[in-house]
Amino acid sequence: MSGLCDEAEQPLLARRQGDCVSRVGTVTADLDKTGKFRALARIVGCCVSAASAGWHDGCIGALIPYLQVYYGSVSDEKVSLVFIGSFSGYTLASLLNVNLSTRLGLGRLLVLGAAIQGLGSAIIAFRPPFTAIPVCYAVAGFGIALQDAQYNTYVARLPGASTKLGIVHALYGVGALASPVVATLVMRANAPPPLFYFTNLAWCVASMTVLSAGFVFSSSNSSDRRFRSTAEIGDGIASLRTVISSRVVWATLLFVSLYTGTETSEAGWIVSFLMRERDGGAMSGYASAAFYGGLTSGRVMLLPLTAYISEKKAVPIYAIIALIMQVVIWTSPSFLIDLIAVAACGFVMGPCYPVTVSLVTKATPHGHHPGALSLMACLGQSGSALFPFLVGSLADIYGIKVLQPMLVTLFGGMVILWQLVPFPKVQLHRSPIVAKPASVGEGVEPTTTDNSA
Repeated sequence: MSGLCDEAEQPLLARRQGDCVSRVGTVTADLDKTGKFRALARIVGCCVSAASAGWHDGCIGALIPYLQVYYGSVSDEKVSLVFIGSFSGYTLASLLNVNLSTRLGLGRLLVLGAAIQGLGSAIIAFRPPFTAIPVCYAVAGFGIALQDAQYNTYVARLPGASTKLGIVHALYGVGALASPVVATLVMRANAPPPLFYFTNLAWCVASMTVLSAGFVFSSSNSSDRRFRSTAEIGDGIASLRTVISSRVVWATLLFVSLYTGTETSEAGWIVSFLMRERDGGAMSGYASAAFYGGLTSGRVMLLPLTAYISEKKAVPIYAIIALIMQVVIWTSPSFLIDLIAVAACGFVMGPCYPVTVSLVTKATPHGHHPGALSLMACLGQSGSALFPFLVGSLADIYGIKVLQPMLVTLFGGMVILWQLVPFPKVQLHRSPIVAKPASVGEGVEPTTTDNSA
């Protein structure tokens, strides 16, 4: 890439203005064939990484009832330890992500995250004792959180970031949609549940392959990364502290924690709910697929409507509709109506996360993006482990019927927290999809405002 800095080789911490030409203006659009291939491999690699994470997250809801039987009547509280394992992995990633990025760079850390995720899946696939599974989920969660932070940072700084983030997160939904369907089919064939994790491992191998082609095998000069001075690192740490103090960052961080909690609690426990409370039998396994199917289609189909009514108004409306769908599931005894309500809930939840990521990049200075997105991807995802664990613990005492009251409470909290999020003066708009492959060589959208506390 000539003498220009390659953003994939840079750490996530903010650097001084002028360190990298790509941070203050667009680079030349005349990429050679190798550059175009690498640019395409990078965006495809981010999509595969997101789909792999979705596959991992989507399967657990369909597998929980079968894991409980396979390992000898494991209680709801004990099986929910897998969510605590994920929480531990996300938390560790939030603490180490910045330092690892500083040492390795964005691209290499993406590949490392995929490898760590694959390691956790591989161990589960060889049928260890149940006590090892939460530990494996911690390992896999650590790898997923590292990838999440890197690919969100990479895609969010490209032109048309709102649309591209929507596509990447829609592919997360595709993975999460397909996973419970395949898991249910495999379980109906009476296969041991841990064997399903060989499919998770295959996804990780595919992700590592494409990401390596786009990020690792790059001719970019990274000597400036390797020989950064102590003063520069100090500047980065100070910037991270500034990021944390920004109102838009901590408000969206809390919002994302609740959002991921509702998403994973619904997908993780709805199968058990329908089996026990609605006598859904093996067909209940498709409920997770219905939820993620709605989530995936919502992230694409609701983009125009979200842009039309504005993100500020759209997200609380979607959360209220999702809350109403939980009331329907709570009160309706019909399995079919509940299944439709689950899909509808996923549909309206679809745009919330991509919109939040895009908002952070528009409402904070350019140098705040890496730290903010890193916190959202790592610490914000902790909600997806903590709240499902709480559901499992309460279900072990009061029954699985506690799921809907918990979700109604979380959706209500989302509506309230969204009102605390400051918005840029210029409203966000939907960006058109461009035919040109995305790459770090493309220009970066300018910052609108800084809403620091």
